[in-house]
Amino acid sequence: MKTILLLIVTVFSALSAFAQEEGSVDSKTTKNLTRQQKIEQRRIDEEATAKLVHQMVRQRQFVLEANTVGNQTGNRIVVNSRINFIAVDSSHITIQLASVSGIGGYNGMGGITAEGTISRFDIQKTGKTKNGYSIRLYTMTRIGSYDIFFNISPSGYADASISGTTRGKTNYYGKLVPLKQSKIYKAMSI
Repeated sequence: MKTILLLIVTVFSALSAFAQEEGSVDSKTTKNLTRQQKIEQRRIDEEATAKLVHQMVRQRQFVLEANTVGNQTGNRIVVNSRINFIAVDSSHITIQLASVSGIGGYNGMGGITAEGTISRFDIQKTGKTKNGYSIRLYTMTRIGSYDIFFNISPSGYADASISGTTRGKTNYYGKLVPLKQSKIYKAMSI
């Protein structure tokens, strides 16, 4: 009787140990598959974003929604991307710099809004795989002429440097968004 009981306990112990080992192998396999699926999904998302950036640049319809603005000395401040932007629509451009307080300024939002036309639009592909962009715009607005230089990554992150006829430079740092999907708020322009 004791031997039968001992045999039954030994068989159940072996079965439970085998079941635990089998479960851990499945867990490792699942984890590896999940990791590979995440890598593949990330690659697919990056390709889709790069195609969208290419389409925006090719059609010349995009908005650089700036979350940071800086000057030529490197000083930067965090800003609201809905009211600080550069919008390009074919040959038309809107440049806006505004404050969250919305008090004062020429545009009624503590800053300035300039609308104008693009007289020249130069595009160059950059990077090892030539999937980034360098764009130079020459613009005319009511308040002056501006040279705007964009650096755009395939992931949609961009920066723009605006220089005019006077000393100084304003730099916008943010994300490129399709013109129709942008949720910017344009204030009064000069």
